[in-house]
Amino acid sequence: MTPGRLIPASASRIAWFLFAMTITLLSAKAAGAGPEQFVGRWNVQSGGTGECTVELRSERNDGRFVARATACTGALASVRAWKPVPRGLSLLGRDETVIVTFEPVRGILFGRLVDGTLVAMRRMHD
Repeated sequence: MTPGRLIPASASRIAWFLFAMTITLLSAKAAGAGPEQFVGRWNVQSGGTGECTVELRSERNDGRFVARATACTGALASVRAWKPVPRGLSLLGRDETVIVTFEPVRGILFGRLVDGTLVAMRRMHD
């Protein structure tokens, strides 16, 4: 083998390896990021709203997933829908404005309201 032929063969193998790894990582991310992972009842804790429950449903209304808030006050009382986002989910109000966007950290969803109040959601086990 000549050095000129060795480099293209190695580059080709490396390119195929990188391509395969990229596809694998994207597939794994897509599998874990589906909206079904968020469906269910969540206990919401916040300094500004006290404690309440938000139910994230798999049914849709006007293209958005349905959400229901129970015993929530403040901004969270107006939750009507939710949508998955690249790093978690957003809760939406009546006019589809984003109330809070959550990111999962070790099974707990963390986010901040517009006023800066920290909000945490933990899955309820019925």
